[in-house]
Amino acid sequence: MKKVLIGVAVLAVAAAAWLGLRRGEPPGAKAAVPASDSVRAERRDIKVVVESVGEINPANQVAVKAEVSGKIQRIEVGVGQVVKRGELLLALDDTDLLTEKQGAQTEIEGAKLQLAKSRRDFVRNQELFTSNLVSKEVFENAKTAQDLAQNDFERAQRRLQTVEDKLQKVRILAPFDGTVLTLPVSKGQVVSGATSVSQGTELMTFADLNALVIRSHVSQVDITRIAVGQAAEIRVDSLVDAKMAGRVTLIAPIATVRNGIKGFSVEVLITQGDARIRPGMNANLTFPVATAVGTVAVPVSAVFAEGREKVVYVRRGTVPERRVVTVGATDYNFCEITAGLQDGEVVLLEKPVKS
Repeated sequence: MKKVLIGVAVLAVAAAAWLGLRRGEPPGAKAAVPASDSVRAERRDIKVVVESVGEINPANQVAVKAEVSGKIQRIEVGVGQVVKRGELLLALDDTDLLTEKQGAQTEIEGAKLQLAKSRRDFVRNQELFTSNLVSKEVFENAKTAQDLAQNDFERAQRRLQTVEDKLQKVRILAPFDGTVLTLPVSKGQVVSGATSVSQGTELMTFADLNALVIRSHVSQVDITRIAVGQAAEIRVDSLVDAKMAGRVTLIAPIATVRNGIKGFSVEVLITQGDARIRPGMNANLTFPVATAVGTVAVPVSAVFAEGREKVVYVRRGTVPERRVVTVGATDYNFCEITAGLQDGEVVLLEKPVKS
C-alpha cells in the first residue's frame, strides 16, 4: 500500500512539471495570475470630457408689467404669438387719465391768467414805488405775488406732463422681437403698477426664443477644465436624433451649493439648435477638455497610486514587474500612458499581494 501511495505522488509531481513546461515555466514556480486578471496595453483614442446637466432657457426673458395701475381695456396677443419690437401687447383703460389731463390743462389756464395779472400788478407797483407813490412793503408784496403765481404755473405744467407720461404707459409695447410665453391676465382685470422689480401685476412673460441658453452647475473639481468660449456638445433625451452644439458664455465667479454639491453656475449659448427644442427642457452637456489619438492606453483599474508615483504591474512569467509610468489623458475607463509602458505589454488589473 505504501508503494502505491508513493507512485501516485510521483505521478502528480511529474504531471505538474509537464504542465509547467508547457507554459514555459520552470518546475516548482508559483502559479501565474489568471489571464482574466490582466489586460494588454493597446492603442486607442481617448476623449476626456466634463459632463453636466442643465435646463434650456431663453437668453433674454422678461416679466412684462405695467408702470401704472388701471383696468385692462384690450389684449392684442395670445400665448405663443410672435411679435416685433414696438408692437402693442396690451392696453389699459385711459378714461380716468384723460379726465385728469383735462383738469391739469384747466389748471394751467387758470395759473397762466393769474401769472399775467400778477405781472401787471408788479410792473404798476414798481413804477409807483419808483415815484415814491407806494410804500416798499406794497412793492415787495407785488413781487412776492408774481413769484407765487409763477410757481403755481410751473406746478400745473409739471402735473400735466406727469399725466401725459402716464397716458403713454397705458400702452404696453413689446420690448424686443420675441414670443409670448405666458398670459396670466384677462380683459377687464384691474392691475397694479410696478414701482419696483418685486411689485406690480405680471401681465405676461415675454422671451426671445431665437437665442437659447443652458444654465448648468459644474462641480468645483471639474470647473478648472472649462473656460469661457469653450465648445460644448448638447443632447436632449426627448430628441435623440437632434445634433446640437454650444459654447460657454459665462462662468460664475463664486461657488454655490446645489443638491449638496459645491460648484459653479455655467451658461452655455446654443449655437447649433433644433426647431423642436423648448424652454424648460433638460439638456445633457459634454465639454471636451482633452483628446489623445492612437495612444497607448490601459484601463483605469490597471494604474495604481503609490505615494507620488503612478505604477503598473507588467506580467513577466510568474513574478509581476513593477513599472513607474507617466499618465496623460484619462477618461472614465482608460488612461493614456505616455511613458513606462509599450504597446502590447500585459498589465495586471489587481495589485499583487506581497508574499
